[in-house]
Amino acid sequence: MGQRAFTPSEPVSISVFLDGEHEPFATYKPPAVVTIDTTKLSDGEHVLHVHAVDAVANVGIRSIRFIVANGPGITINGLREDSRVRGTVQVDVNAFGSNEPFDPVRAESHGPIPVWTWVMIVIVLAWAAWYGIEFFKVPEAFAKTPTYAATTALAAAYAAAPPAGAAPTPASGSNTQAVTKNVGGFDYTTLGEQVYSANCSSCHGASAAGVPGTFPPLANDPIVTGSSADDHVKIVLHGLSGKAIGGTKYAAQMPSFASQLSDAQIAAVVDHERTSWGNHALPLVTPDQVKRLR
Repeated sequence: MGQRAFTPSEPVSISVFLDGEHEPFATYKPPAVVTIDTTKLSDGEHVLHVHAVDAVANVGIRSIRFIVANGPGITINGLREDSRVRGTVQVDVNAFGSNEPFDPVRAESHGPIPVWTWVMIVIVLAWAAWYGIEFFKVPEAFAKTPTYAATTALAAAYAAAPPAGAAPTPASGSNTQAVTKNVGGFDYTTLGEQVYSANCSSCHGASAAGVPGTFPPLANDPIVTGSSADDHVKIVLHGLSGKAIGGTKYAAQMPSFASQLSDAQIAAVVDHERTSWGNHALPLVTPDQVKRLR
């Protein structure tokens, strides 16, 4: 049987050199596994050179740098590379064997922690605290409670409001249950009560008595009982603050509900307020009137 023929580029031998030696410490026929005993090398940087030769004497070379560290590791504190020093300098030095277990006491640096490290720690902690406060979302079940109220005024209102799920207190003089409320074919009876209970009662109260100095009452309010409902609708749409009502200024701000409530919901709650708690205001409004005033 004849020998296999080699193509010109196919390697037929591998020679392995270390550092600047001119003679290989091993020659193999590829593929090969090279064993290097680093205990016979000095600690520090070395270079492994691999020469591959093909059938027509072309040579390929690959070099890899590596560092031998069989000796004890050394730590130095108190003197930095290229430092300028004067007078007496105290330098802490220590050495560790590669087979020693880690000892946190011996590994502890005696040098002070740099000021910039403390500054970065303070900045990160401050940012984390701000982020937690700014973006913490109060669970929906607790959002309308005195504990998590955004202002002291809202806290007082939530404290005075009846517990969630409690039946609303019947309003004195209210004709809510007496007749079916309807204006221009728009029945606002149920919807008006629902919108008021969900969005208004926590501030103005179930009986629309308000909170003295904080939220105005709606019963017998001149805007609520006015001959035109336009101002009433505009306040629900756009909110109100800083205006005296009946000669009294109230601390809390009336928020805008334009983006939260539909035309029908606003019309229903305005009509509910104009016809409850002894209020008998006319004319009432329809969703089309609300749409016109947006």
